[in-house]
Amino acid sequence: MANQKFIFNHVVLEDRKEVWIKGGYPGVLGVKAFMKQHYPDYKACLAREEFIEELKINPGARNRLDT
Repeated sequence: MANQKFIFNHVVLEDRKEVWIKGGYPGVLGVKAFMKQHYPDYKACLAREEFIEELKINPGARNRLDT
C-alpha cells in the first residue's frame, strides 16, 4: 500500500520489501531521507514513470527483472 505522505510517484511491493520510485535528478536526491522516514526496512528502487505505472496495475511485471 502506498504511503500518501511519500511525495514521490511510487509503488510498494510488500512481498519483496521494495519501494519502486519514479526517479530523476534532482528529485532523487531526497529519496534516502524519505525512505528512512516512511519505509525504513524497504529497499528503494528507481525506475521510469512508465514502469512504475505498470507495477501499479501488474506487480508481477517486477519478476521479469529477476535473472
